[in-house]
Amino acid sequence: MRYRFGGLELDTDAFELRSAGRTVEVEPQVFDILAHLLAHRSRVVSKEELFTAVWGDRFVSESALTTRIKQARRAVGDSGQAQRLIKTVHGRGYRFVAEVSVEDEATAPVPEPAPDGEVYPVPPTHYVVNDGASIAYQCFGDGPNLVLILGFATNIEVQWEHPAIARFLRGLGRFCRVALLDKRGTGLSDRLGRDEAPPLDQRADDVRAVMDAVGMDRASVFGSSEGGSLSVLLAAACPERVERLVLHGTWARHQWVGQPDRPEFAAVERRWGSGRIYAWLASSMGATAAGRRFLGRLERQGATPGTARRLVELMSAIDVTPLLPSIHVPALVVHRSEDAIYGIEHAHAVVRGIPDAELVELPGSDHFLFSGDTGPILAAVERFVSGSAAPPAEDRFLATVVFIVVAESGAFAPIPDDQIAVVRQGVQQHRGALISITADGLLCTFDGPGRGVRAACELRSAFAPLGATVRIGVHTAEVERRGDQLSGMAVSVASGLARAAEPGSVLVSRTVTELVAGWGLAFAAHGGPLIAGLPVFEVVV
Repeated sequence: MRYRFGGLELDTDAFELRSAGRTVEVEPQVFDILAHLLAHRSRVVSKEELFTAVWGDRFVSESALTTRIKQARRAVGDSGQAQRLIKTVHGRGYRFVAEVSVEDEATAPVPEPAPDGEVYPVPPTHYVVNDGASIAYQCFGDGPNLVLILGFATNIEVQWEHPAIARFLRGLGRFCRVALLDKRGTGLSDRLGRDEAPPLDQRADDVRAVMDAVGMDRASVFGSSEGGSLSVLLAAACPERVERLVLHGTWARHQWVGQPDRPEFAAVERRWGSGRIYAWLASSMGATAAGRRFLGRLERQGATPGTARRLVELMSAIDVTPLLPSIHVPALVVHRSEDAIYGIEHAHAVVRGIPDAELVELPGSDHFLFSGDTGPILAAVERFVSGSAAPPAEDRFLATVVFIVVAESGAFAPIPDDQIAVVRQGVQQHRGALISITADGLLCTFDGPGRGVRAACELRSAFAPLGATVRIGVHTAEVERRGDQLSGMAVSVASGLARAAEPGSVLVSRTVTELVAGWGLAFAAHGGPLIAGLPVFEVVV
């Protein structure tokens, strides 16, 4: 859309303000204010509306808006005294009053036609509430079900404003019915508190809630960048919900795992909102001033600076390598050969870990899914999701196993019925299941490691008033279901951890510690021997 007024032109597709053909440099928020006033020039725009349109959920003072209005007037040759273009309507807001001509108004916002001659309009945004948070999502297109999980900070409405992103999404919608969401803490979904970080398994629950809301019992899951680890967890833990797995530009073990003080974390917070962070990820899209303006807007509308930093810290602490062998659905790994952020070696590591995964290596250096030449990515995904789906592997799946034994005078003893009732109630509160009762312990399962550890800690406390002491082990790995019984590495390791624990303690494997970032848990290295070759840690929080 191009607006012409007073010898100037504002181009919302190129994100440029021009005067006599020359670009007028303006701050991204100033550009957003001008664009909003022009788009709604037929009426007065309230200050509250401008706050929402430009800053989203971020709290800013009224003086910030006043400053940006002054800068907008200065950029277009107006002033607070003249008010030839932007008029202040006291007590109500602002209105763009100059004569405006619009180019491409009839065609610019219309999506490209679908093969059948219809169009895919920008889909409406809906909400589903899960675990106390509102999760924003859109659903569009026609074909096999597909859930698209993007990188660490998104805004499902703003991203449609960029022609390249809209073109990719419409392309995906031509051969898939797509569910697209803003993950918890980002975009239009509920934002995070100052010290919050969304755990991986909690976000997996959010994805399942979106799938339920749009009626997708089973779907292909397409995870890009930071969305890859979440997609891996879903495919491994919920094979009954995941038909195929597509991973783009992702990794299993982040290159900064074990480095909690990386200088990049502070740099993300300091530079967030300027477009420089996403320009680093999307070099083609960020090569122009107009592209950087859009990326700055996407940053600001995707997360606050503090949240952006916490999300980077969170993803840098996660290692899903142990989960890869538990993926038994068809898997496609797409990676650009010269990815400037996460090299092709990350794709090779993922392919080595997933049984029978396919690698498609494409040219290019852009990490951001929508930047650069995206046609080959769409072609690879279309070919992959149109194949026949494997049946769900319901007998094998990833689970967090919690094994509980009662310690009495250094010996193990059966758990009385009243104590079993306590365990059953505590497990159900964390959405787990009590699977079996043996002579010396209880075996419980959870669909996420964070919930498993939290339940273990609360059960330890619940037993104290009953005059009993427990030893608890927690491990996440693949299990096999045979009738009502479970077996597999997760069961044997959790049992071994419980037997190695001191009375009143909870021991976990390293696998668990690398999957519970965001849960606020703390661990200390255990001095005992390895269990099944895995380092052992004691829960201290």
